[in-house]
Amino acid sequence: MTKNEYTPTEERLIRALAARAEQVTPHSLRPAAPPTGNWAARGRAPLVLALAASVASVALVGTAAVSLLTPPEKAPVAGTPSAVPEPPVSRPPGPSAPAPSAPPVGSAPPGTTPSGGTGVPGTSPDPGTGTGTGTGGTGPGSGPDGGPQAGSRAVTVVLGEAGATRTLRTGGDPLTLTVTVLNTTGGDAEDATDNLSVAAEGGTLSGGDVNVSLLAEDGSWRPIGHTARLTTATLPAGESRTHRVRISLPEGFPASVTRLRVTAFSNAGEETIT
Repeated sequence: MTKNEYTPTEERLIRALAARAEQVTPHSLRPAAPPTGNWAARGRAPLVLALAASVASVALVGTAAVSLLTPPEKAPVAGTPSAVPEPPVSRPPGPSAPAPSAPPVGSAPPGTTPSGGTGVPGTSPDPGTGTGTGTGGTGPGSGPDGGPQAGSRAVTVVLGEAGATRTLRTGGDPLTLTVTVLNTTGGDAEDATDNLSVAAEGGTLSGGDVNVSLLAEDGSWRPIGHTARLTTATLPAGESRTHRVRISLPEGFPASVTRLRVTAFSNAGEETIT
């Protein structure tokens, strides 16, 4: 076969293989029978082997690149216990406790009545039935057990010239007094005027510092001032007339006042307060 029978590509491959063959030493060859065949088959066989070797090299390089890029898997740390699900807690069989029932809304504890009433909703105590002492009871200024409520204080009330005393508590129950006027003039006292004064000892009172009421003929309590006229009417000789007066102290009663003096006076004769 002449040289013109090879293509340019085959000629370049033949020259490359020939250059490679010069690097092969006798130690690289194993004993074998010399190849036989034409020069065309002998020239194409090395080309096929070289292509196969190139493909194998590319595969090895790709495998190595993939193995380098793949992150290593984390191995479990020795001695780390694995999560084991806890078994359900078994409870001994028994009767289940009933849920506590809530008290009905709006119900009052037994033995109590609405404040300010007599046990019947919507009623209020008779304003004319004061205790006459100014302490005790369950009204404002007194605690649930009948004692004085926290924050209230006692004020001494001195009655007339006799000097008898009563006690009032700020924000507490009212004090009901009886004022008696006796005609000692020896004759009929026409247009006799009975007056009442509630004054502070060692201090002064202004409007609203003390609540004073007079029991009217129709049974209602009529507010009057702490210095007021009770009535003006004729009082026959030797006869007497009475007035019912109620006094109470608000929670804002002046702290500087600790004693009150109640005085009655009339131009009909003699006055007493009980």
